[in-house]
Amino acid sequence: MIDKYKLAASLGLAALAGLTAMAAGLMSEARASVILGRTLCSFLITGVLVYIGVFLFERFGYRELIAETEAAMAGLAAQEKAAGEELAAAAADDGTAETDGGQQHAGTAEEAAEPGNGFEPLQADSLRRVVGSDDSGQGDTR
Repeated sequence: MIDKYKLAASLGLAALAGLTAMAAGLMSEARASVILGRTLCSFLITGVLVYIGVFLFERFGYRELIAETEAAMAGLAAQEKAAGEELAAAAADDGTAETDGGQQHAGTAEEAAEPGNGFEPLQADSLRRVVGSDDSGQGDTR
């Protein structure tokens, strides 16, 4: 017996594929017979493939796969929560406060510009200026 869910899913997606083929044919200004032929082929092929796909998912037990995935995700969430609590406890023991998930930020520009860390703020004098030529065709657009 044909399951209503399988039939509805396959017909719905087949109709969508048929409408897409019809729209593409109309935009390319093809003949009506070509448009109808492509629409029929895409409708039938998509309907059959979706029906087979839903049948195989049901046959191989997709519900069990979903349950296993949800259980694994819940385990990962519990591990992340435990790791976050450990980081918070370690930060409380050190007497430092966590900001932005434990990332350390430089306090001021002077601290960031110290010679040992390899960072120098940009200065206006050190930047190169690029000026276009008048014969580039761009001209002044004011």
